[in-house]
This record gives sequence, structure tokens and C-alpha cells, in this order.
Amino acid sequence: VERLVEVEKRLQELNDETKERERTMTSTIKDMVASSKTQKAHGIHMALMVSATEEGVGRTKSVCLQLVSIAIISVQLMVLYTIMWESSSSRCMEHADCKAGEFCGSSWLYHRTSPGACMDCLYALENREISGFFDFSGMSGELWTESIKYCNATDVFPTRCDHLVHNRDILSGAGVMVLGFSAVIALIPAIQDLDQCNDEQLVMIARHGLSPLFYVSHRLRFYLVPLFVVGATAALILSNAFTSQDFLLNGLAIGFASSIDDMLSFFFVTKARRERIEGVVETTLDQQERVAGWKRNRLYGITLALTLFVTVLFCEDLIQIFGDDSRRVYQEDGVRRTSCADILDVTWEFPGCLIYFVALLMSAFNERNTTWRKVAQDALMTLLIKVL
Repeated sequence: VERLVEVEKRLQELNDETKERERTMTSTIKDMVASSKTQKAHGIHMALMVSATEEGVGRTKSVCLQLVSIAIISVQLMVLYTIMWESSSSRCMEHADCKAGEFCGSSWLYHRTSPGACMDCLYALENREISGFFDFSGMSGELWTESIKYCNATDVFPTRCDHLVHNRDILSGAGVMVLGFSAVIALIPAIQDLDQCNDEQLVMIARHGLSPLFYVSHRLRFYLVPLFVVGATAALILSNAFTSQDFLLNGLAIGFASSIDDMLSFFFVTKARRERIEGVVETTLDQQERVAGWKRNRLYGITLALTLFVTVLFCEDLIQIFGDDSRRVYQEDGVRRTSCADILDVTWEFPGCLIYFVALLMSAFNERNTTWRKVAQDALMTLLIKVL
């Protein structure tokens, strides 16, 4: 009997320990989920903005905190533009390093061929110097002759971009579906950033009023960051084979690169500080305005995804409209050509035109712009930032 009593007591202790561990694990999971939600909802820019608008903060410190926010955005834009640039004009040491229909030459950026930049065989076959993007001064006569021979032997479509033609030929229906899925994946962090922009603007207006530096920061994140995300994703996809695997990996890569500010928030902002920011947000924000901003951002995100989808699928057609070099050659001899060098123009200019058009619509139908004067001011400032 005593042994049974001891066993029963031990079983009860084990049962109590198990319940305690379950409660601890449940509490830990809840804390992790809450921390994750706070991190995703409010990034480093919200932390900087709340710190800049707290009582007792001097003007100099407030300006410095807002400049830090703009500096983070600038770094993010430089990373995305570098991806665009390197994907559209990859570096090379020899002709074999380049894609089909390209040869290894010298661009205005490198002024040498070791390393050089991959260029469309159009320029070697036509033996003409096109001012602007490419500069052949770094190539000797022997290298130029070798490039012409290489392009004569390998360029299958002299008037088209060979690797774009090849990628369209191998693209399957399933690949088109994965492309659309990858476009959404790449833009999800950008859409989350748009939600953060909306919350930050509402909190700034409620706490301090809209400052000029914050206005610039907001416009950079609302229009330029999505433009660079679309351009970088399109350039990265167009520089690789049109396969489902490459579509998905490229979309994930750009989505990761565009969430730099959230990673900085996780690294620099303490848990106590995030809870403080959460409290400020919950007590300050108007839920109706948040819902209106949420709807606008989803429509904006759908437009961005469609823009990326069209840019990739119809790049060769868009080159004839937006490609600087293709237009210049056409004006010389009247023969339509699509240069691989103009992929950068397409991934930059076509999404830029659509995004600015959407920006004008959002300025006109924004409930905070109650007069035509505010609508015009908002539209002009957006145009100025785009031009800069």
C-alpha cells in the first residue's frame, strides 16, 4: 500500500510538472507570436518616427532621426538598383561568360574588358558606336575583330535579343502560373511596407503634424521602393532561364532584399521598445483610416504584381517602345531591332510610368486631400521625387 501511495504521489508530481511545462511553452509561443506581429506591423521607420515625435526631444535630434530613416531607404534603393544594373549588364571576362546573343565588351562604367560588360551582338555585327550606354574605347582593334567573329558565329537572331527569344520559347503554361505566384511573393514585403507607411503617416499627423523630411521619406517608400522592387525582380528574372525554379528563387531573393528595414527593427529595437511603439500606435490610430489605407495598398499591390508580370512576359515588345538604343538604331536605318541592352530601360521606365499614374490617382482620391490645391500639391511633390 505504501508503495502504491508513493507511485501515485510521483505520478501526480509528474502530471503537475507536465502541466507547468505546457503553460510555459504556451506563454513562450504567445510572446513569440506577439513579438512577430509587432515586428511585422511596425518596423525601424516607425520606431524612428515615434522617437522623433516624443515630448522633450529637441529639433536637432528629431531631424537626425528622420535623416536616419531616409538613409536606410537610400541604402535599400541602392541595393535594389545594383541588382537591376548587374542583372541587365552583367560583368564578364570573356565572351563565353555572356548570355546568348551577347559578347564581352567595355562599357562606360568599366572602360576595360577585364572585366568588361556583356553587350548585345547588334553593335558588333553593325560595327557602329552608339553613344550613351556603351563605350568601345576600351577595346583594341584586335578585340573588336574577335568580337565581330564571335557574334557572326553565335548570334542566331541578329535583330532580336537571343536569350529573350530562347526564354519565351521554353516557357510553359505552368511556368506562367509560377511567374504570377513569384510576382506576388516578391511584392508581399513591399505591400507590408506600404501598410507601415500608412500607419506611420497617421501617427505622425496625430502626434506632430506632417514634417517635410517625413513627407520625403514616406513618398520614397510609397512609390520609389515598389518601383525598384518591381524593376529588380523583373531584371533578375529576365537575366536567367524562364523556369519555375528560377522564377520562385528570384522572387524569394528580392522579397528578402526588400525587407531590410524589418530585419533592422528586429536587430536594433528592443522588445520593450516595440511594446511601447505598439501602445502608441493603438492609442493614436484611427481604425477607419487604417482600413481605407489597407484597401488602397491591396489595389496598389495588385497593380504592381500585374506590372511585373507584363514586364517579364512582354519585355521584347516593350523594348521597341522604351528602349533607347533600339529607337536610336531604328531612326538610323529604319530596321526594327530589340537590343538586350534595353532590358534595363524596360524594367525601369515601364513600371515607373504605371506607378506614377497610380500615384496621381491615389493623390486625387485620397480622403486626406480635401481640396484640389492639396491634390495638386501632393501630385507635384510626387512628380518631383520621381524626377529626382
